[in-house]
Amino acid sequence: MAEGPAPGRVAVLSSSWGDAHDETAFATRAVAAAASRVVPVDVFVPGTPGPPRPDGAFDLQAVGGGGGWPAAADARWPAGGPFALAVVEDGDEGALELAGRFLPQVPTVTVASGAGGPGDARGVLAVGPGDDDPPTVGLHVPVHALAAARRHVGLGFTGYLLVLTDRGPQAARNDRPTPLVAWLAARFAGRHLVVVENAVASVWRARSLRGLVAVDTRTDLWRLVAHAAATVDLAPGGLFARECVESLLYGVPVVVPAGTTGARLAALGGGLWFGDEAELFGCVEALDDERTRRALADQGKAVAGRWYGDADGFVRRVAAALDRRVGWPIGDGGPD
Repeated sequence: MAEGPAPGRVAVLSSSWGDAHDETAFATRAVAAAASRVVPVDVFVPGTPGPPRPDGAFDLQAVGGGGGWPAAADARWPAGGPFALAVVEDGDEGALELAGRFLPQVPTVTVASGAGGPGDARGVLAVGPGDDDPPTVGLHVPVHALAAARRHVGLGFTGYLLVLTDRGPQAARNDRPTPLVAWLAARFAGRHLVVVENAVASVWRARSLRGLVAVDTRTDLWRLVAHAAATVDLAPGGLFARECVESLLYGVPVVVPAGTTGARLAALGGGLWFGDEAELFGCVEALDDERTRRALADQGKAVAGRWYGDADGFVRRVAAALDRRVGWPIGDGGPD
């Protein structure tokens, strides 16, 4: 680390921090953790003001509000600082309002996907796949190596087509597939489809439901992913497509809708994308060729490993991005 004046603190304003299943929360926590390796970090969240609340590596400071941020005039901003940088989540207008009131002279950066983000590239920490403007810092997305060694105990076979559904947040109807899943089950009736939604995996073959398996933990999902022939993610996450990243880290190619963050990741290597049912079928059929599947698996694992599988590299890239924004002498950073 280069010598120089000590940097100020970083203020992270996150309205999603406590949501364990939200990609934005995952990314913001990861960015905060990486930044804390090189500069002091304080985390501010909505909630009843009071003493800082411990949450893993950080003490959360609540500034008011219930289900979201309070109006800036009603917020109780705790003493602290000085702050040299504020980090907010993409599209969080409440956080921007608070930063404008309580940190008026402090530069702000946004945790965003990198595609169609704010115009000033210096003000974006791009965690999702994209081009070089804004520069991508990626993330550290952990997976468990043992998941590749042991399949899910609820399945007696491997090499299935894993489908992550597009049903949405409403109550699961695992006995009634969504239209795209039904088309896949009909077109590929001779193979097993394992369809995951709402913590349940439904097993389909010959257009019939063969059984249901609980997906109780992230490790359960990783085991399903690691032993699939391919992962079809019908609704990849909009920020960095976490499940697609995890699939590629296990060397399992992905098939995703065109125009999504998952498709931008697939275009870097490791997957195929579709615009309609016919193209979806074509993608799955293409992966039936073992040479094609193996080539995409190797490409995807390399891409995901570079941008999402290296914790130290992620810290260096975040450090470099902070240096570019504020001019702190905190190391050379940069992509590996």
